[in-house]
Amino acid sequence: MNKTLKFSGAVVFVMRITLLQLLLTTSLLTYTFAGGLHGQEILEKKVSISVSGEEMKSVLRKISSVAEVGFTYASTILPGTKKITLTANRERLGDILTRLLTPLNINFEVINNHIVLRKSEILISALSSGEGNEGLAKIITGTVTSADGVPLQGVSINISGTTRGEVTDAKGQFQIEANEGDVLIFSSVGFIEMSVKVGSSSTINVVMKEGQNSMREVVVTALGIKREKRSLGYSSEAIGGSEVARSNTPNVINALSGKMAGVNITTPNGVDGGSTRIIIGGNNTISGDNQPLIIIDGMPMDNTIPADAQDVTAPKDWGSAINLINPQDIEDISVLKGPAAAAAYGGRGANGVILITTKKGTKREGLGVDYNLGYKTVDPYRFVKMQNEYGAGGMVSLNAPQYNTDADGNPVLTDGWDGLFVDPKTGSGPYDIATWNQVSWPGSGVSWGHKMDGTMIKWWDGTMKADVPQPDNLKSYYRNGNQFTNNVAVSGGNEWGTIRASYTNLNNTAIIPNSNYRQNSFNIGSSVKLTPKVNILVNASYYNNIYHNAPALGNTESGLQSNLIYAYGRNYRGAADNGNYRLADGTQNKFTGFPWGGNGNAQYLYWNTYANNETVTRRKLIGSVQLNYDATSFLNFMLRASVDANNNEDKAVNDPTDITGTIGGKYANGLTRDIANNYDFLATFHKDNIAKSNINAKFSVGGTSYKRSLYGISATNSSTYSVPFLTYFRNYSGNVQTSQVPTETWNDKELNSAYAFLNLSYKNYLYLDVTGRNDWSSTLPKGEWSYFFPSVSASFVFSDALHIDPSILSFGKLRAAYAQGSTDVPPYVINTIYTSGSFAGSPTSSLPGSLPAIHYKPQINKTADFGIDLGFFNSRLDIDFRYYHGRAIQQLLNSPLPITSGVTSITVNTGVLENSGWETIIRGKIIDQPNFTWDAALNLSANYNKLLSLTPGATRVDMNNIWGGSGVYISAIVGQEFGAILSYDYVYDPKSHLPLLQDQAMIMQNFGVSAETAAKMKGTVYQATTNPVPIGNATPKLRGGITNTFSFKGGLSISTLIDAKIGGDMWSGTYASTMQQGTAPQTLKERDGGGLPYTSPDGTTSNIGVILPGVFPDGTVNNTVVHYYYKYMQYGVWSSGPNNSQWIHSTGIFKDTWVKMREISINYAIPGNIVKKTRAFQAASVSLVGRDLFYLYSSLPNNINPEGSNGAGNAQGIEFASLPGVRSLGFQVRLSF
Repeated sequence: MNKTLKFSGAVVFVMRITLLQLLLTTSLLTYTFAGGLHGQEILEKKVSISVSGEEMKSVLRKISSVAEVGFTYASTILPGTKKITLTANRERLGDILTRLLTPLNINFEVINNHIVLRKSEILISALSSGEGNEGLAKIITGTVTSADGVPLQGVSINISGTTRGEVTDAKGQFQIEANEGDVLIFSSVGFIEMSVKVGSSSTINVVMKEGQNSMREVVVTALGIKREKRSLGYSSEAIGGSEVARSNTPNVINALSGKMAGVNITTPNGVDGGSTRIIIGGNNTISGDNQPLIIIDGMPMDNTIPADAQDVTAPKDWGSAINLINPQDIEDISVLKGPAAAAAYGGRGANGVILITTKKGTKREGLGVDYNLGYKTVDPYRFVKMQNEYGAGGMVSLNAPQYNTDADGNPVLTDGWDGLFVDPKTGSGPYDIATWNQVSWPGSGVSWGHKMDGTMIKWWDGTMKADVPQPDNLKSYYRNGNQFTNNVAVSGGNEWGTIRASYTNLNNTAIIPNSNYRQNSFNIGSSVKLTPKVNILVNASYYNNIYHNAPALGNTESGLQSNLIYAYGRNYRGAADNGNYRLADGTQNKFTGFPWGGNGNAQYLYWNTYANNETVTRRKLIGSVQLNYDATSFLNFMLRASVDANNNEDKAVNDPTDITGTIGGKYANGLTRDIANNYDFLATFHKDNIAKSNINAKFSVGGTSYKRSLYGISATNSSTYSVPFLTYFRNYSGNVQTSQVPTETWNDKELNSAYAFLNLSYKNYLYLDVTGRNDWSSTLPKGEWSYFFPSVSASFVFSDALHIDPSILSFGKLRAAYAQGSTDVPPYVINTIYTSGSFAGSPTSSLPGSLPAIHYKPQINKTADFGIDLGFFNSRLDIDFRYYHGRAIQQLLNSPLPITSGVTSITVNTGVLENSGWETIIRGKIIDQPNFTWDAALNLSANYNKLLSLTPGATRVDMNNIWGGSGVYISAIVGQEFGAILSYDYVYDPKSHLPLLQDQAMIMQNFGVSAETAAKMKGTVYQATTNPVPIGNATPKLRGGITNTFSFKGGLSISTLIDAKIGGDMWSGTYASTMQQGTAPQTLKERDGGGLPYTSPDGTTSNIGVILPGVFPDGTVNNTVVHYYYKYMQYGVWSSGPNNSQWIHSTGIFKDTWVKMREISINYAIPGNIVKKTRAFQAASVSLVGRDLFYLYSSLPNNINPEGSNGAGNAQGIEFASLPGVRSLGFQVRLSF
């Protein structure tokens, strides 16, 4: 085993060294070969040519073709009609040009990849006097900035109609030789393409506006191919890397939240470092992964959310791979929506694709240094509301609550039993029925007790204390989090290529005590021209992330929130009660007498926080090497090799609890090696204006080979230690525990693919794309591992075809797409696997508990996609609308089998899941003045997921549940929307539709009481359904976002983002629990005299009574006044309800609608003339960013976190013990040297 681990480490080490050597070689090439050497190489070419009686332009074209070089010249320097005769046989190109051009007083030199022709100095001097200088080539310089004044690097500047071009450097500056009258095309991913005509000025400064899905925007499509958005027949969106970095979000994906239509981002509880759930459109699979494929520089990255993070009861969320990606290194992010957009990626792209491109440096003088400092503080501000009037006490007596007393008659705090679960005077509960038979087992934090009026009482530790409200116990455990980020990047380049290397250090402190993570990120990217025809792209990123103690979420006594709503009474004093977790001798404080133990460990909150530690260390190397070869003017090749190598460690150490250092401790360690390799090949044939038909064609064929291998080993030692305090597996006394024997896991997968694409266009307004891909997957049964993905898309730019007046309709496009996809499956789900073990010292093998699929067929997704893009008033107003409709058939599900079959279930192909919806984006330039612009955008989306059918006899598939059969389920039900919430509800009267109460006979039977007692209990208990039924649905009706950007002259811009979720239900366990526990503010009404007159058993009458709305089985409307306890007993969470009944979980269902101020950012690019006066910096800018600032509206009561859904998997809609809402305020300073 050690050899295996050492080998895996060696493999990764060799890969790192190999990549490092390649990158260093790239850097050496970039800076060793200067332009002069490259120019000399061009002039040394051997050329053969023979022309007779042709004009100079024709001669130069022929030389350009045979020598594979370009010429740049002003048309006026060539002799107009003079006929040229030239013959050469394998002569040096420089000699040919000298012989040809010297007699004409024309000089030449090589600049970049072009030969520039100029008149001799004497002639130029004459021309400078003003004689005939029209059309003369000149050097154009300028700067390209964004709307907020930030210099843009990497912008391509091309001369229209030629292949000549340049790229801006890190200062946004460029230099290009062009003729007066030439048109310069400025383009960059995420920005609107701009055209500028060269005039008399030699300086052109350009302000580029963010793409905002403009049809002239350049976007990255499948396999990294850049295309104009106008040519696409499917939907895609993009965002620039600078905007991602400025957002200051927990990870790069969160920067998309609210900014893209139909891209739904969910971060349960909003914890930095936690998993982010990404859904594009809707769900295509019931039990599988619905997240999109993430591609980083051509390498598919596994972003599977760990199973622990998908748990809805007590999730433990360490985050997923996307958390490691450094926003400072991102050039842009493109989102391909739907199967048609992602058809090139086969089954892995069925849920859409997110393409992340990292930076590769820009051309600049020498090496430039960019430094970025970021800081943010995270403030927990939205705490759940709880009542602060009444303290500990249970629903034990119908008389007014009283303190327990000691032998001397002094009032004392409950001991955790008397007064909480039994009436100390009767030893029972109301009506002499045990409390747990009426209200089951509520938590130890029930607070139906005496008013906290300052009475001096004996506390659980024997001291006398005033019983007073403790409002701060909601906040005392939490702290302000913060994050520091330092990034330094070095970049440069010349005509041979560019290179960039960066280092980022990040330190994050969570709002939970003793929880933090830190990360070091290294990135290098380079683009190198080996020859005029061969280009190499190299990208590599290495991440080292150490996460210490991810926050405890949901139903766990290791965190405050669950204890606060379930275990601790309202007079709990925070750390003053149980903060002293370690005694002076180092042992665990047992807190004898502490009354709020919950399920047995709530008293150890602070011990669990500080003495039980878990650290996850993740090391990731992801990179690619891509070679582009322009074989001919019509044939290009692309070869790419990529790797994603991960070595992770999960180590847990719990301190021993006794003085000997041998008891109560735990040591666990797990190591995982996960390496994936991906190889791509693509050959592209392209031809414009075929046979002068105005038809352009591009045909590509290629293939992909993907292989992933995962190995893990783990063990746990929780035995009594032999050697005190030392943590290793063999440190035990007594017998070896099973958990000490290492568990090993293997996970291997291969996927081979072949594909072809045909792209046709007619007059640049009619486009057609046809693709086909076939995958062969090792995870499918032998002989059935091949599946095919066809797609077709088309777009028609009717505004160009019909020559519509652009002042009215500046752009109009119709688009349509159809794709058939298939969803690949994880390893070992379909094929038969066996479990090995031993018995009585002999090896054994066990059959699987579930039968694999018989005649398995992959899940097939068929989707049609339609859209229209409209631009009005010279693109002052743009509208993008999309409608999609799809069906996913042959879902992969488990079907239960009788126990007599020998197995529990069988994997089947069954079920049809419908996925349809619409999206719209409306963007407008409200004000467009030289000194001020105001841009606004609105995106809206709605998705409809419905389960149409399952196997005969089946009606639902449960995706997850909280607390098992007595809890709440998230399910897919035939005929209903995906995400149904199931649990127990009222039984309703069919006539009045009011809830039914138990009558006297039912109470006698269910509670075993006399008729007299049953009569007294009339009107106290509802009837509940015997089985879970639908009580809500988590699918929202609408999602959307509104962005506003205000840009001022001088480099100042202000941006705001409001996003919203309309509709969709959530079951709030926090609300249900606090209502039953007596800690919710709503429970004060009757206790404070706001109820109906009610006479207690001791004869006291007070306004504490209620009438439970409903009817009895005979149709009689209930009008009986009962104690307020029975209004709140029906709320329940984890256990069964009253005898022979269930909790009414529907009482915890709410519409989860919210509108949030997601982001406000202020960005200021300090003017260049001010920066240069420092003589130290070349550029400087500063940003102030507020994220998740506040909710403009939330439909959930009591400040319950509306984004606090438990778990990051398919089961959304369950909330229990969600953390307080948080907001962050931060700044960034960017400096260029």
